[in-house]
Amino acid sequence: MPPLLLSLRSSPSPCLRLRRLRLFRCSASSSATPSSSLAPYHASFDRRMALAGIHPHHRIAVGVSGGPDSMALCVLAAAWKKAAGRKAAGEGGSDASAFVDGLLGVVVDHGLRPESADEARLVRDRVRGMGVECEIARCEWPDGRPKQGHVQEAAREVRYQKLLDICIKQQIGVLLIAHHSDDQAELFVLRLSRNSGILGLAGTAFVSQLFAPNLKYDGENFRRYGILLVRPMLDFSKDDMYKICQGSNQSWVEDPTNNSMMYARNRIRASLRNLSIEGLQLYLMLLCLIHFCSVFISFSQSFC
Repeated sequence: MPPLLLSLRSSPSPCLRLRRLRLFRCSASSSATPSSSLAPYHASFDRRMALAGIHPHHRIAVGVSGGPDSMALCVLAAAWKKAAGRKAAGEGGSDASAFVDGLLGVVVDHGLRPESADEARLVRDRVRGMGVECEIARCEWPDGRPKQGHVQEAAREVRYQKLLDICIKQQIGVLLIAHHSDDQAELFVLRLSRNSGILGLAGTAFVSQLFAPNLKYDGENFRRYGILLVRPMLDFSKDDMYKICQGSNQSWVEDPTNNSMMYARNRIRASLRNLSIEGLQLYLMLLCLIHFCSVFISFSQSFC
């Protein structure tokens, strides 16, 4: 049984100014964004975390695939934690640890490609090189590999279960995921094509709760363990992810399955990338529609 997901809050920001995407096949580019230009990203990340009620002293896990999105999230989360650590050290605290205190990167190796184990170790080492402790969670497929056409959905279900298991084992209450505004637009089109209602068209929530599927006995009561799932990057575009990685001189990997036209979501992504300059207005309008759907749901729930 997959973990249970409960939406709590919508994305805090409405219609965003978007930029055309540039796809980098290499790692950190020589034309890296100056680090000083990353200040707005750090400030925005700080605001999102505060809005979610998350503070640097909380124990936090980050889902890391090694792509530009999750590596950019690691960059911002590590900087956010380090800034708080320096402040604490200046006030008499200790900041001598080799790794950022209370921050864990988790790489899920789905085991669906022969090279996935080597890639997972590469990503783990890169994250550790950033000063963030990182571990690998390996997926098992006792009933066999997922059928063709259902690989992405099955991998997503197992991935969230692995992330939840590690968070519970490590007593971590907050999981950060690197979903961004382009993901929201893709999801909107995908769900619209499947005749989804307004609840589905509202996109992924800024904050939600992820619960274990089974009840546990804690010695006194049965309870369902859960964690807070936060997506602090929803106001950033894919292009922003590349800029954050470049500006911090951080390498990334590209998952070849993300370019396979076998999957509906990848076909939608390719179509959105090919939008003309005028078509970008449609992209912006998609994000506005997502926001309005989310606001409508929040407004309706307040009267229920």
